[in-house]
Amino acid sequence: MKKNFLKIRIVLILFALLIFAGSISVSASEGFYFNGGYKLVSNKGAALTCETQNPYITSNGSSSAWAMTCNPPDQNYAQVGWAKDPGFTAPKYFWEYNSVVTSKFGQEYLATAQSGSHNDFMVGSDSTTMYFKINGDVKKTLPLSDLGWTPDAVEFFGETHDTGDQYPGSVSNPVTMGNAQYKTTSGSWVSAGVTEYHNLSTMDNNIDTGDTTWEIWDTRY
Repeated sequence: MKKNFLKIRIVLILFALLIFAGSISVSASEGFYFNGGYKLVSNKGAALTCETQNPYITSNGSSSAWAMTCNPPDQNYAQVGWAKDPGFTAPKYFWEYNSVVTSKFGQEYLATAQSGSHNDFMVGSDSTTMYFKINGDVKKTLPLSDLGWTPDAVEFFGETHDTGDQYPGSVSNPVTMGNAQYKTTSGSWVSAGVTEYHNLSTMDNNIDTGDTTWEIWDTRY
């Protein structure tokens, strides 16, 4: 989850969503690869219950799963979840945000996320403050003035940065993502029925349009 990767993530997601139809298959290479669901909707936050696993990653790779509220196609986002990066023996919880409006970026890795555990990830805002929660505990707050953008999409993805990485999940043990929600502009949390997206043929999921619970996996494992 390197900053140079993350600052352009949203542009690439929306570019892929708008330009590519279906999956692609590539040889081993670095890039931005996603598997999960999204919803284009004005919102004040995103929440997801997500299983943690401990996937294999390359020396240049990363494997993660997260909930995000964002303002695509600009590089404006706030997310919370788990990630395994080079040098990690196990995944860690993390939160992160970026704003091209204010040129502010923040990121923190937290405690080790136990493989097999199911955790509640939430990023949301009230009238003045954005908050990042894990299992109901606030891990970070920041003034909305640090962001300066208005969310109009939520995303719930597994992500990798190298085709040599194991994408979250395996055929025999998929990663479960459930209870996907977004916070309405009036302040209520409601179900976020998603649209499926993945951009590698070796990624798979069981998402039907409108689902709020699903599984993702790497077909090679």
